[in-house]
Amino acid sequence: MKNKSIKSLLSIILAIVLSVSCFACVYAEEVVKPSAYQAALMKNSIVQICVQMADNYYYGVSDEDLLYRALCSAIDNGKFDFDAAVERMVDLLDDGYNEFYTPERFESFYTEITGEFYGIGVQIMLSGDHVVVASVFPGSPAEKCGILPYDTIVSVDGKDIAGLSVSDVATLIKREKGAHVAIGIVRNGAPMTIDCFCDEVSQSPISYEIMEDGKIGYIYISSFSLTLDEFITPVLKEFEEKGIKNIILDIRNNGGGELTAAIDLAEHFIPEGTIAKFKYRNPENNEDAVISNNLKEAPYNMVLLVNEYSASASELFAGAVKDRDAGVLIGTKTYGKGSMQSVFRLITGCGVKFTVAEFHSPNDTRIHTVGVTPDFVVENTVHQVTEKDFEPMVFNNINDGNDEKLNLAVEQRLEALGCFYGEPDEIFDDETEEAVRYFQMLKNLEITGELDVYTLVAINDIIYEYEYTEDNQLEAAKKYLLTGKTE
Repeated sequence: MKNKSIKSLLSIILAIVLSVSCFACVYAEEVVKPSAYQAALMKNSIVQICVQMADNYYYGVSDEDLLYRALCSAIDNGKFDFDAAVERMVDLLDDGYNEFYTPERFESFYTEITGEFYGIGVQIMLSGDHVVVASVFPGSPAEKCGILPYDTIVSVDGKDIAGLSVSDVATLIKREKGAHVAIGIVRNGAPMTIDCFCDEVSQSPISYEIMEDGKIGYIYISSFSLTLDEFITPVLKEFEEKGIKNIILDIRNNGGGELTAAIDLAEHFIPEGTIAKFKYRNPENNEDAVISNNLKEAPYNMVLLVNEYSASASELFAGAVKDRDAGVLIGTKTYGKGSMQSVFRLITGCGVKFTVAEFHSPNDTRIHTVGVTPDFVVENTVHQVTEKDFEPMVFNNINDGNDEKLNLAVEQRLEALGCFYGEPDEIFDDETEEAVRYFQMLKNLEITGELDVYTLVAINDIIYEYEYTEDNQLEAAKKYLLTGKTE
């Protein structure tokens, strides 16, 4: 169907829709009839999105079906609701990675890409029908209050989120600095509610450390945000100054982000040449993603850690590292989200995201629904932890801080709750006091930093049953870099 025909049909549809709206005034609630300008604006927006989807949606959709959805939405509502009409059109696209954004949600989506927002600091993704925490940003409010990777989010402030998209859930969570938000989760089959306070989430998508007495540089990448390159460049410079050539890049639980950020990352690690192949609906538009960094060979001895929650841009980078022999992959098979979405804003302020391409690895291996298999498959070991694994809580000499066994018992429990980040010992120091203060704040107790009886009872009353993961994948990566073997 040509664009001119689409516009003609839309003129008829909107005339019917506006008539329905006026008719609804008599028998239902009052409906405000759009002005001629507003009607034209909505019509042009419908045309725009219809043409864009019909021409570019990777898995194919007809413009007739899209327009039929828009018309049905108007008839079902008894009036023309632009947002509902476009959302019905987007719902026709069935690969699971397409979304409609109201102006407010579009702004939220934009801040997520740039990394500049107030929130709790988690990256979430859809796993089946559930919204799952893919990663927790280091130092974030979420980490401090005890939210963990793989937690399933079931409610926000008591509101059931079943059926909501990832963007809807993110919008519910984000709010102004200092605002309280109650996150309902299910962990290992057990429901719980975790109270958090929103704060400015660090813009840095990485954390790093130097391991094995200066022999290995470790970098964890939480997301492929637009700011990734500016944060990782100085870290690599520091490694270079210290003569570190063995590097572990960890993209486990990294649900992706901007593909351009993955390409920028590849500039540092992969020799010049192709790093991905983009496949569009129209084969004439297919193209290779090529980097030109003047590297003749991989500059580092690199291990890339991946797992089943490494998705999208993470998989583009992983496929490039594997096919171009720029490093060794260790972990478990990646998620299998090898598709690319295009996001554009309508003239009404709304936004639409839909799939326009799939990307393959440099060797033309399909990633979508398949994933990237590591060179060495290594599983982590999960241990069950219960109260029996802690020092018993005995309330003696609670006010002087000199009960060493009690100090150890408290620190062990605060560590399990995500309030204490040091190594539990028998010494009540500044780090312990800060952890106690944070716990008291979470439980609405008087914030003193002291182990008074109310604080101790609150700590003791919590049931400590959780799973501890032994990171065999990281240990295998370190061993491989130092010995050439994973076992």
